[in-house]
Amino acid sequence: MSEAESAPPVVAETFSADYVAKLKAELEAKTQAEATLKSKFAVHESRQRQQLSEMQPAVQAWIKEGLEAGSDYKHEMESMVGFGDGLHQASNIDSAMPLARMISCHSAKIKREREEFSQNTGASEQLGKANKELDDVKADRDTKNKRIEELEGLVAERTNAAEKLQEELAKAGLVKEKFDFSNASSRESAPPASTPPAAKAESSAPYVDPLLSFVSKSGSGSSRIGLSASNHHILGAGGAGDQGIEAALRMQMA
Repeated sequence: MSEAESAPPVVAETFSADYVAKLKAELEAKTQAEATLKSKFAVHESRQRQQLSEMQPAVQAWIKEGLEAGSDYKHEMESMVGFGDGLHQASNIDSAMPLARMISCHSAKIKREREEFSQNTGASEQLGKANKELDDVKADRDTKNKRIEELEGLVAERTNAAEKLQEELAKAGLVKEKFDFSNASSRESAPPASTPPAAKAESSAPYVDPLLSFVSKSGSGSSRIGLSASNHHILGAGGAGDQGIEAALRMQMA
């Protein structure tokens, strides 16, 4: 018997038209669902890459600052430069996104703390200046209050002295009208409103030196000093030399 005769007959499997249509519909639905998923994933990936592009400057600045701070380990961290430069084109977005997000948040925290520290430093300086000005004002106030107390004590002391003097004068009959020295009007007197005519006339008269007037009268208009009856070596009758007032002054100063 040949092999062809011994092989079982091949039976052709046939499917109904409904079954085939059902399979086609399922395949089309799966294809459409896959296309929808791919479209959604593409949109999601595009958004993630956009976020990576927005975070890239902060990540690059953070990496640069970290390399400067750890210059001794720069060779170990050098690969981070390539990560920051190619962040927007990362092949594995799922792994790049968490690291980039952490670096961005940490960088923003450091920046915020630095700004707050700068503001606090400025506020501290202003507060220090305000406190110093307040201390100066307090010191000036205390000095003035102390001076006022001293003046009040001096006024009280002089008021008491004036009252005692008034009592003594009243006892002696020299004062008839008593003053209340606790009032400022009693302690102070206003200057006269106008100068009396006699005073004006005296003030307008020319000034006359009493010594020259005496010499002129004594010497009958001459500037020489007359001799006295004594034996004074300058002014006496037995004196010698010049009898002028100039000589007398020179002898007196010698």
